Amino acid sequence: MCEGMKQSTQKVLTVILGVLSFPFFAAGIFNGREALVPEKQPELEAFLAAAAAAEIPEEYPYEAVKAQVILVRSRCYVKEERGESTETVIRELVQEGKNAGASREESARCEQAVKETEDVVLKCGGKVVEGPFFRTGNGMTRSGKDIFQNDGYPWLVNVESPWDIDSENYLSSISFSAEELIRTLDEKEEAISEKMFGEEERNEILSGNVGVEQVAEQIQITATDTAGYVTELTVGNLKIAGETFRELLGLPSSCFSVQTLDGKIRFLCQGLGHGTGLSQTGAAAMAEEEKSAVEILQYYFPMAAAEKK
Repeated sequence: MCEGMKQSTQKVLTVILGVLSFPFFAAGIFNGREALVPEKQPELEAFLAAAAAAEIPEEYPYEAVKAQVILVRSRCYVKEERGESTETVIRELVQEGKNAGASREESARCEQAVKETEDVVLKCGGKVVEGPFFRTGNGMTRSGKDIFQNDGYPWLVNVESPWDIDSENYLSSISFSAEELIRTLDEKEEAISEKMFGEEERNEILSGNVGVEQVAEQIQITATDTAGYVTELTVGNLKIAGETFRELLGLPSSCFSVQTLDGKIRFLCQGLGHGTGLSQTGAAAMAEEEKSAVEILQYYFPMAAAEKK
């Protein structure tokens, strides 16, 4: 997140916490120090509109907004069940938000969506579960087993998401010279390129003495999941997880191929985000097709249900 967005997010959070804290401090002013002992934490519902607004672009249709609210609420309850306070949960959610500084109209839409979906969460086997979401996929969502490598997430299954293919985020590329690749890797994790290529070859690459093709040949995809995302690759001497490599290079997605083009190593990526759960692009398209929030969630989480907590 850029610095400007971080500042906007912090302002949003400050306003939210300030508004919710006012009755508490006012009680102290008018009734004395004893009144400053809080009876309970602020209710979660009061925070949800801002948290949802931080995650969804303004152009998204209303039923997609409602689906997002339900997923954000579910995430909050899961975190609370793990022992986190409401304030901590919401602070994390708003700080993680991609679209800080929502307009007044968007905030009003989210507030209405919170009211209309009051207490509705995502459930599987009678338990509240977290429904992950991402911006755009490659046409097929990833299962829980795909991304977490275990069977502990039965509500996360592969689902076709054909609307993603028409999205502007569907296909993108990032290119690096051999030297840029080394420097980018080391910026994220100190000396990781040395683990990959060895000290001598790393220095040769940085000196421009190793060709792009020679470096690209040492980046080999060794495993992909059922949705086509890279789960494992070897870079030089190092075996590394696809999501870890994606984060190191700042790739839009771990669904990528490796090429050489115009003297650079190009990573051609499909989608934007981790690819598991609900595609926000697909949710928007379904809402435009007059599908309800519940229908959207039933489609992307067919082994779960949106129902009252």
